[in-house]
Amino acid sequence: MPTIVVVVDGSPRSESAVRSVIRQSRLGQVGTVDLVNVQPPLGAYIGRFVGTGTIRDFQREQGERELAGAKRLLEEAGVPCRAHVYAGEAAETIARAAEELGASEIVMGADGLGFLGSLSLHSLVSRVIRRSNVPVSVVKGGGADVDAVGGKTAWQPAAH
Repeated sequence: MPTIVVVVDGSPRSESAVRSVIRQSRLGQVGTVDLVNVQPPLGAYIGRFVGTGTIRDFQREQGERELAGAKRLLEEAGVPCRAHVYAGEAAETIARAAEELGASEIVMGADGLGFLGSLSLHSLVSRVIRRSNVPVSVVKGGGADVDAVGGKTAWQPAAH
């Protein structure tokens, strides 16, 4: 059974990604679900005034808050998961986490975005695709999934 990494940032778009994985799980298409939250690195300037341990604690607490809703959805659906909080540049960290966790797929959400948000997400997805060795699925909350592999994108209806 495949290991799926779901990128979670606490937004409605990541909730769409989690719901998609729940649908896949009900079809028997999911083995392990790893929720991955990436906290941005805090600059060296902040590090001059705040200790490394305090920064790590802050990032972990923030990440756990952002993971809480996804964990709840999976628990309610009876889908076991593991939750991970990382800090670093988002695309590189997501790809590295997927490799470390032995993922066969990365799932990201894409709904509820305006024009600028769409550009930003497209940029992140493109960077994850370039850095990752596994397929990246982008889930649109409106009912369609986008599977992107190796920089090529194909639309397909979402599994319900």
